[in-house]
Amino acid sequence: MVKNTLRLVRWRWVAGWLCVMLPLAAGNAAAQSAQVRGSSVSAQMQVRLFPQVAAPGDTVWITNVPRGGVEKGGLRVGGQLTAYTTDPVSGWLRFTVPEKAGGGPQSVGFTDTDFQRSLMLSLTVLPPESAAQDTVAYLPPDLQVEFPKLYRQRLEQLLSGCQRSCPPELTVTIKSLASLEIPAPQPLTPGRQPRKSALPSAQVTGLRVPTLPPRTTVNPNLSLKNLLRPPAFQPRSGDFCGQVAALLPISGLPTGQVISLLNLLFGGMLGTDPSTYGHPTQSQAPYQDGPPATIIQTFLDRPTGSGKGVVIHVLDTASNTEDPFVTPGLVNYYNVKYPDSPFKPTRPFHGSIAGQVAQTVAPGAALDYHKVCDKNGVCSTLDTVKALCAVAEEARHGGKHVVSLSVGGAYPALGVQLALREVAAAGVPTAASYGNRDDCEGLVKGDRCNHYPADWSANFAVSRSRNAPTMLLSVAAWDIATLQTATYNRGVGNPGLISLPPSVQAPGEFWFGGWPYFGTSFAAPVVAGVLADWMACKPGVPFLPYVNTPGQLPLPQSVVRACP
Repeated sequence: MVKNTLRLVRWRWVAGWLCVMLPLAAGNAAAQSAQVRGSSVSAQMQVRLFPQVAAPGDTVWITNVPRGGVEKGGLRVGGQLTAYTTDPVSGWLRFTVPEKAGGGPQSVGFTDTDFQRSLMLSLTVLPPESAAQDTVAYLPPDLQVEFPKLYRQRLEQLLSGCQRSCPPELTVTIKSLASLEIPAPQPLTPGRQPRKSALPSAQVTGLRVPTLPPRTTVNPNLSLKNLLRPPAFQPRSGDFCGQVAALLPISGLPTGQVISLLNLLFGGMLGTDPSTYGHPTQSQAPYQDGPPATIIQTFLDRPTGSGKGVVIHVLDTASNTEDPFVTPGLVNYYNVKYPDSPFKPTRPFHGSIAGQVAQTVAPGAALDYHKVCDKNGVCSTLDTVKALCAVAEEARHGGKHVVSLSVGGAYPALGVQLALREVAAAGVPTAASYGNRDDCEGLVKGDRCNHYPADWSANFAVSRSRNAPTMLLSVAAWDIATLQTATYNRGVGNPGLISLPPSVQAPGEFWFGGWPYFGTSFAAPVVAGVLADWMACKPGVPFLPYVNTPGQLPLPQSVVRACP
């Protein structure tokens, strides 16, 4: 979310609270004629975007810009160019998110160096498939009865104040949302009663979710500062997996506008996400048709331990009974296309292969598959959140658990982050795929190439020490042919792109049934297996460094050979 606050210029008070909820009133002539060169740094910091979340092709506005008579010009979204004009109704600057804009948080700035050259805003770019899809809403159980009434009341008040001062596209969205029927919410963890106390921090930096103060009714005297920067969704008593969720059927409306409006109207009491959550992440073959155990024994240097007594939870395309996923089209591996025969038109499976890789490393571990993605590889935000909550709940009842998560995307889904916090607080580490090079396809210098949850890894460190273990490992693929970082990792071979480094590397290339399976999706379960081996005989979780020296094995013997 954009952290900048707005400069208030003649605000129309509509239904009391509306005037401080959303910067949806036109600025006065004095603000519009302010000279750019004379504007202070604080004035620049008061400019903001609406919505703060948008998909490629969507409209975004910049509000309260002291533009000194400039009606149009150029912008950069990450490294992508776009143009802005002035909306005739609101006076806001209007631009379209470039079709090739990178996903996730991207910087937004003016290209005209004489016009707000130091001003930088941030826009969270949705993946294209999220442009007009349903939206997941998380809310406390005790709010679900009154929420439909509160929802409609606030949107109707917003609509009445927006009719003459908001851009027409935004008015249409608000009107459609106001008439929406709210479906019955469902619990994130069926049968679980919300706890009355905050989650234990488990000595993990940043994992405690603060307790909200008692909810108060909307008050026209609420501070402008608090509502222009709506508080982040914080589940009461820190118990996210005890919340309920509803899938709002807003398909056809701009998802970014919906998320941003709901955050502003219900900030703190409601959380939102797009309904889908990325995809599973996917050169002469060096060990063609070689057994996976050979790869593990060779490139982990004969790991010890069996993972006995540990459950590896695989969140992917497979359930405990089936894996309907198939890879469409040909598979290009080391410049050889598989299959060479028309009798095998698609490569089957994804999640079940990830599970087999994990069990090759930890043969004594039990596998528990959670199907969060469909047969086409489209993954559900809500199913991912519910699966993580189920793991956290099981861990609280005992046993040792590890999560293998070869799913991710550019959008930083709120529910996934909060559920992972509960998983970590329950003592369960997660190995998450770093993301592959095709995540960055079409991006240019200046774009950020994001992949979540892997990019949250540093926030899950168990302490501030440089060599502290993390409860969320970002796993890149290590090439078994070149003995270094694989070229198919995210950001490799894309100069000028901005991406966070992984926290660890592991072999990411295996053969099953005559098919090559390669990518960070298959490196993550290697690390999940290593964690299971460790946890079977050692307390806590180990520190796994990012070994990036060509020719050196990617994982330390002190960890992979720690158990008898």
